[in-house]
Amino acid sequence: MTKPQFAAVRAPNSHRAISRLIAIHDLIMAGLAMCAVLIVRYRFAHKPTPYGMILEAACAYVLVCAAVFWLFRLNRGIWRFTTLNDVWRICQAVVLANFLLLPTLFLMNRLTDFPRTAPLLAWFATLCLLVFGRLLVSAGASGGLRAALVVEDLTKPPVLLVAKDQNAADFLRANQRSDHPMRIVGIVSPNPSLSGRSIDGCKVLGRIEQLTAVLEGFRVGEALLPQVVVADPNPSRALLDAVVVAAGEAGVRVTRARPVAGGTQALAPVQAADLLARPPRPLDANRARGLVAGKRVLVTGAGGTIGGELTRQILSYGPASLILFDASEFNLYTIDRELAESHTQIPWRAELGDVRDLARLAELFAREKPQIVLHAAALKHVPLMEANPAEAVLTNVAGALAVARLAREMSEVFVFVSTDKAVNPTNVMGATKRVAERGISALMAGGQARAAVVRFGNVLGSAGSVVPLFERQIAAGGPLTLTHPDMVRYFMTVQEAAGLVLQAAALPQAQGSAGIYVLDMGEPVRIEDMAEKLIRLHGLRPGRDIALVHTGLRPGEKLYEELFYTEEDVSATAADGVMAARTQIQNWSDIEAALASLQDAAQRRDQAAVIAGLCALEPEFVPDQRP
Repeated sequence: MTKPQFAAVRAPNSHRAISRLIAIHDLIMAGLAMCAVLIVRYRFAHKPTPYGMILEAACAYVLVCAAVFWLFRLNRGIWRFTTLNDVWRICQAVVLANFLLLPTLFLMNRLTDFPRTAPLLAWFATLCLLVFGRLLVSAGASGGLRAALVVEDLTKPPVLLVAKDQNAADFLRANQRSDHPMRIVGIVSPNPSLSGRSIDGCKVLGRIEQLTAVLEGFRVGEALLPQVVVADPNPSRALLDAVVVAAGEAGVRVTRARPVAGGTQALAPVQAADLLARPPRPLDANRARGLVAGKRVLVTGAGGTIGGELTRQILSYGPASLILFDASEFNLYTIDRELAESHTQIPWRAELGDVRDLARLAELFAREKPQIVLHAAALKHVPLMEANPAEAVLTNVAGALAVARLAREMSEVFVFVSTDKAVNPTNVMGATKRVAERGISALMAGGQARAAVVRFGNVLGSAGSVVPLFERQIAAGGPLTLTHPDMVRYFMTVQEAAGLVLQAAALPQAQGSAGIYVLDMGEPVRIEDMAEKLIRLHGLRPGRDIALVHTGLRPGEKLYEELFYTEEDVSATAADGVMAARTQIQNWSDIEAALASLQDAAQRRDQAAVIAGLCALEPEFVPDQRP
């Protein structure tokens, strides 16, 4: 098979100096080996030792070795990553050098007194001297020799590693131990000094900036372009971004290596969450455990994205019991089966019901007596809520207040999951969430429970979010539909969102109080950039393989979301990634009548009165005027 052709990579000065030192070392060792073999050999002969012949033979051997060792690129190996692959290459080089020695001495007329057994002895001595130093360095660096000789199977699809030197070495060794090793055809490293050298016999083909060119080089000799595997267990977002862009230009998908049991490696696709502009927040497990351990916990909307993840995380903290409440039969069945298959020992109950149903809620609270209530049930699809404002009010306002009333008198902690769309809302969904924030803050004051309103942005992969939509459109061959090229949104993973909700709920606050907490979402992400990254993750090129089409803003949509009102006093809290937004809390008596009027209009399905009621309760709400 024809070898791939690559552009020459000029090695840095430090690399060339190291290569020269290795070459000098190897030639000195070869010369010493030949001298030692001949001197020892003549110790057993009954004639004087021919030191002149020994010197000439050693010089000839060094010259032959210089050519052969250069041919085998022995000076390019990195000693601390020496394995049996490297030993095998050294063995081949030394065999060839000793095979060429006799013809060389014959041409020099220096075969007189030269023992014919010397090449065999010199082969063994040279091999030992060359390998000893390498194995000594490798053993010191890795704690032992951990590799096995692998015969390359050219029928397997090629794999190109992107990794730092140690990560590449760890991956290669784990791959060699695997029952089904991959065929690694090269390494691309962030370290420019490694270009042109080899790790475990695998050549470093270039730097990250040269990844597209390296991949294109394989088109000459490979039936398939290599799969790109990022072998760094914790790659930076900048590295992943660069790899995805470069691989996407070549039409190659990118995967990540993740360690699994037994020291082997499993490959998993790079996810959209891996490309967020900030690292995930570290969570304080002790804080969350202190909130729910040994307590009876109720999660409304438990079958949804946030509610389901809250359920999973709560179970890991050892509650006394867990109640799952949801209006969707299918969603509730799905999370119930998941818990059954997890074989958890913590008792749980799946309760079907709607937060609009006051009698159902009262019966549930009276029977289960939940101590911690996490309210994640909501209607959240922006365009649908624009068309159905009464339904949005009945669930997002009336339902939330119904749960809060019961928790106020019967529970210890109540948490309301809000959204960044509640800040200066331009759509019905955001307005209902903001009215619920105001109502809950006023209602919980003076009760026995402490309350937390938690506000955050978009959750990657949640039902109805943009990422699953883009994934479906890519699978269908495109186009990807975007509303506006300048639209930006805050994103976080569902694990972060649920974890930080628990962190906020566990923050100390006075009984009968309600705090508004905002999760730190980092910098907003441009939706078009996210779409292009997702296209490249599939090994496709934006605008060429998959088209992007702008359809215009939908009803109630705005170009950017906000996390705070200007009048809110924002400060850090004891929980990393959680900020407190302090503002003046209204008296319940001042808004009770307006809330009752709004709920009455929603019950009558009087859409105009519903919009007017939302505007009265939230003056910042500017309804969309489009027909």
